Amino acid sequence: MTIRVSGQSRKQCGFTLIELVVVVTLVGILAVVALPRMAENYDSAHAGSVTATGGALASAVIILRSQWVVKGAKGAQDSVEGYGEGNVATTQLGWPSDANMGTGSNHQATVTGDSARCVRLWMALLIVNAPKVSQEKSSQFDYWVALPEGSVCKYYYMKSDQNSRIEYDLKNGSVITIL
Repeated sequence: MTIRVSGQSRKQCGFTLIELVVVVTLVGILAVVALPRMAENYDSAHAGSVTATGGALASAVIILRSQWVVKGAKGAQDSVEGYGEGNVATTQLGWPSDANMGTGSNHQATVTGDSARCVRLWMALLIVNAPKVSQEKSSQFDYWVALPEGSVCKYYYMKSDQNSRIEYDLKNGSVITIL
């Protein structure tokens, strides 16, 4: 017995050229619409990270100075008890000036050329889960300290090309976030 299969009952295998063109066109339209939005989200996420870190640093500076005031506000200190590990030194006005140096702490507001001091301050002030900071410009770190001038430590964000940074001024305790 012979069975005939008509042309209508055969299964279609593969796609027609028109179906492929439609799919490629739709994928192209999605790419044109979605990629710019994804890039904006990427930049926004980095800006949010820098803003949050700047806020955390500003809060740490204020909390440390408040602790300095509570403890009697008596000029430069080698450490302020009650904040973190008690390893942050202050200027005469009570702003964080150095860290992890004990009696060898620098109490001056001037940090010109001393990027290691800016790194020590960052690590001691932010304490837990601090973004990684270095004296050297490297993509392995979240921030790098540009060679400081005057009384300002400048922490440049390394995870984007937006030139974002956080500046801490030892003279008056101000923390500025620049996006």
